[in-house]
Amino acid sequence: MRLSTSGSASATDAVIAADGGAAGEYVLAIDIGTGTQRAALMDRGGHIADIAGSTTVLHTPAPGHAEQSPDEWWNGTARNIRAVLDRHPGARVAGVGVGAQMHGVVPLAADGRVLDERVGIWSDKRAAVLVDECRARSDIAELCAVAGNHPVAAWAGFKTAWYRVNRPEIYAEASVFLIVKDFINYRLTGTKHTDPTEASGSFLMDAATDTWSPRLVEALGLDAAKLPEIAPSGSVIGYVTAEAAAQTGLAEGTPVAGGAGDMLCQLLAAGITRPGRGCDVSGTASIICAFGGTPEPDPRVMNLRAAGEGWIRFGIADAGGLCLRWIADRLSEVECEEAKNRGVSRYDVLTALADGVPPGSNGLLFFPYLLGERTMGSSASRGSFIGLTPAHGRPEMVRAVLEGLCLELRRTLELIVPPEGIESVRITGGGALSDMWNQIRADTWGTRIRTFAQFEGGLVGAGILGGVGVGWYADPASAAEDTVQLDRTWDPSPATRRVYDGAYREFCAVHDLLDPRWRTWEA
Repeated sequence: MRLSTSGSASATDAVIAADGGAAGEYVLAIDIGTGTQRAALMDRGGHIADIAGSTTVLHTPAPGHAEQSPDEWWNGTARNIRAVLDRHPGARVAGVGVGAQMHGVVPLAADGRVLDERVGIWSDKRAAVLVDECRARSDIAELCAVAGNHPVAAWAGFKTAWYRVNRPEIYAEASVFLIVKDFINYRLTGTKHTDPTEASGSFLMDAATDTWSPRLVEALGLDAAKLPEIAPSGSVIGYVTAEAAAQTGLAEGTPVAGGAGDMLCQLLAAGITRPGRGCDVSGTASIICAFGGTPEPDPRVMNLRAAGEGWIRFGIADAGGLCLRWIADRLSEVECEEAKNRGVSRYDVLTALADGVPPGSNGLLFFPYLLGERTMGSSASRGSFIGLTPAHGRPEMVRAVLEGLCLELRRTLELIVPPEGIESVRITGGGALSDMWNQIRADTWGTRIRTFAQFEGGLVGAGILGGVGVGWYADPASAAEDTVQLDRTWDPSPATRRVYDGAYREFCAVHDLLDPRWRTWEA
């Protein structure tokens, strides 16, 4: 099992070649994650021919802070594009599709300069005070109805407002604030656009019209002139400039589609395009979601426009895969060194340890709030083990982390499942590669779990949108049905489900006792 390359200790570029340089027509798919950034060639059947990737540094200088460098995103992406194209000199790139981590805003000057060396990304919580102020407004219910969402610190509009309040000199000089994916598109094309998936995650878009809402923009105290134009995810928003061509090796004039946030790219590639389908996007964050025709109004649920028609209702554990990386980095040095010596993933060694622990981790609970909570609890909450005894060791702790993430996501799953139920939950991302974790999911959630034969959802989704832009596909949903490749199935065990039902009751009770205390916790 290989959970992810994002936990690699090396900062050097990595490449994965699949076909030895075969010629043909492709779309170039770009994926900017929290731990890695990648470029790939994808054919019309949704098959990835080759990938070039590199790691990205995450800076957490204080609780609630999570920052990365926009220039690092672009420079790494340019190198990755050139690397994959250099290995395929006969390849013809019909178009480009980009997907990237969502919600982080990049302030740009009129001349295109990045005005902040490091910017807050999706998990940054510094805008929480502004969110609290917004929630206290007398008209908050009306604002939420317009946005199709409730205020949370992740939304890009609050991050933009944070600059207005805390860095007024940057806000004043900025001509536009672009999300990560849109910043990459700007470097490729020189145009300033966003798409409905990203705009819906800003608390600035009218959910009924897919346009900026003057009322929401005014409520956050922002200048609408600093917002980019909204264009459909599969539409061509520009063409590769001469400067970008020189940096990347792409042909000048290559069309670039608007693309979508990475989560929506993954869900598109997973076929979450119709009612009855759910998905767990298991990466640095763990996201549980279900397709819906409209936003879910429950304030504990977040909503984003799908990359095609409809909406995605979801909840998120911001530190999902990060919790496993943390226990590997901080508590499992011996096991990680063993994995290195054996030439296997360190996560293989950790999960092998946990596989010998019975369901319920011998009474140990883990609360996966290393980066706080979004909507299901306090943004000031912290990770914790509850129930430790001298009998517990690393095996129980690793299994408790896996179970804790599933118990946390069950809290949201119970809110977003439609009355008719869900046929299955599909798993995408690095965490889909663990058989043990998939069985824990099935037993904790009481639903069938499905995985995919190809685990490159973010790239495939971005590639689909690039293909729609150049006319390969009629629309995103039909393209997803043609390219999705389901693989294995896990069904719940009734006996184990009963164990997890009891653990879930305790998990919720302890969560609710701790939740009001976190804001008084000293750093």
